[in-house]
Amino acid sequence: MSSIRLGTKWLVGGVMRVAACCLLMLVATACHRGEELSPLVARVYDHELRKADLKGLVGEGVSVEDSIAIVDNYVDQWVRQTVMLSKAEKNVSDDFSRQLGEYRNSLLVYAYEQQIVNQLLDTHVREYQIIEYYNNHRSQFQLKNSIVKVAYVAAPKKSAFDARLRAIVNKSHFIDDDVMDLEEIASRHGFDGYYDVNSWIPFYTLQASVPITTYNENLFLKQNRSIVISDDSLTYYVRILDYKMSDEVSPLELQHDNIEAIILNHRKIEILSNLQADLLAEAEKSGQIKRNK
Repeated sequence: MSSIRLGTKWLVGGVMRVAACCLLMLVATACHRGEELSPLVARVYDHELRKADLKGLVGEGVSVEDSIAIVDNYVDQWVRQTVMLSKAEKNVSDDFSRQLGEYRNSLLVYAYEQQIVNQLLDTHVREYQIIEYYNNHRSQFQLKNSIVKVAYVAAPKKSAFDARLRAIVNKSHFIDDDVMDLEEIASRHGFDGYYDVNSWIPFYTLQASVPITTYNENLFLKQNRSIVISDDSLTYYVRILDYKMSDEVSPLELQHDNIEAIILNHRKIEILSNLQADLLAEAEKSGQIKRNK
């Protein structure tokens, strides 16, 4: 039995290699009658692979050796897949065939809907529309975790800059120049830090970088705007510029892109709803819908 399989594998492989070579050497000047089929490359049961099916498979500038390998591999994959497909076609249940038909229909409808949406969708969302949606749906944007706007520097313990860094983060009025001072000190002396004070980050993200431990986030944030804390090797100089606690409404800037996507999705739904209603009315009016009672 194994010798039969090996012989068959050798025969199929040889046929495919010969076919690949022939395809690459055929000259396109041969005259064929209009009704004549493209030369046969391989056949599996009732399925045929012809030369025309391989058009565009090999790009320009590819060597003859690589071209043969590409075609040979493609034919091999086609034979393997078609053997499985032929077997599956004879053995799948009617129920699966029905499901396959339903899936095909769904794909066709989806492709048509996408075509209409691409033609009709206004993708420009005005800023006032985003603000209006945010104000009218604030309850949808409650925070699940506390967030902060923060700047900090992590310097070696007993650094010569300890007093200066403490003075900066403890200032009663923390301004942009203070952020620049922190960044300049850190950059000049190779200290780690974070200075994007215009972006909100989760409080737990700050805790992942700075060893802050608390059992009550809300109380901690209310009571601490500047924090100086150390671990075994570093001292962290932290300034919290702003915060929002969990269950508060998320800031608009965090929800801006999300709201834009929501508005566009609502427009898509409206387009598809109108499309369905229009097509239904058209079919009814033209007598294309008949219901037997």
